[in-house]
Amino acid sequence: MTESVSFDRAASYYDRTRSLSEPVMANLIAMLSTEIGTSGRCLEIGIGTGRIALPLARAGVQMVGADISREMLGRLAANAQQTPVAVCLADATRLPFPRRCFDSAIAAHVLHLVPRWREAVVELVRVVRPGGKVAALRGRQAREEWWHEVTRRFFAEAGDPPWPPGLDRIEQLDELMSSRGAAVRAVPELVEESHPTLNDLLSALEAGIWSACWSIDEPTRKRAAATARAWAERNLGDLDQPRQRSEVLTWRVYELPWR
Repeated sequence: MTESVSFDRAASYYDRTRSLSEPVMANLIAMLSTEIGTSGRCLEIGIGTGRIALPLARAGVQMVGADISREMLGRLAANAQQTPVAVCLADATRLPFPRRCFDSAIAAHVLHLVPRWREAVVELVRVVRPGGKVAALRGRQAREEWWHEVTRRFFAEAGDPPWPPGLDRIEQLDELMSSRGAAVRAVPELVEESHPTLNDLLSALEAGIWSACWSIDEPTRKRAAATARAWAERNLGDLDQPRQRSEVLTWRVYELPWR
């Protein structure tokens, strides 16, 4: 049985809560298409509902996906319509593919969910050909301190459950890939702008929308959200006032050595 975090429970709301705006998504797909090219096969681990893979396939990239969540793959099939993407139910640490059978790979929002993430990276390197590219993203990071203050308050009240189980910082991946001879390159950051309220954030935490909340039982989430809500109202003001939020997407591209 895999130790990685499955998103079966999030399949019904994943696309609604993890989507990017059209301009940011267009820039992301253009960047990835340019980096990995459209002439070979690309593997995405943690392909999920196809949020990234389906637009890439429509842009001409031959996509293959692996995920441990049957429910997420079912949602991908519904989203795909006529878009050709081959998928398999598989753990990133034990990929069912032969060596050097892909020209590139993508790991977005997934390695932090894999306790044995280094093994997943070794598997990616195994199945991508020499000279191929791996594009990776740890996650989306909010710039604004108010977001971090409220989130820290909520998790502190909930007992500070350990998180993440896998990759914590993209720099850790840089170090591992460098040690395996890969060239590490940062690409221009993408920034997603939105205007949520404090109540939007607290309601999402209370509902357990994000995987960091899944180890917290519902009564504890409700209590932590109520305490954090009272603190936020005292210290940050109107809970229903829209506030600036800028989420930064910091991608890396790793070019594997020719050996």
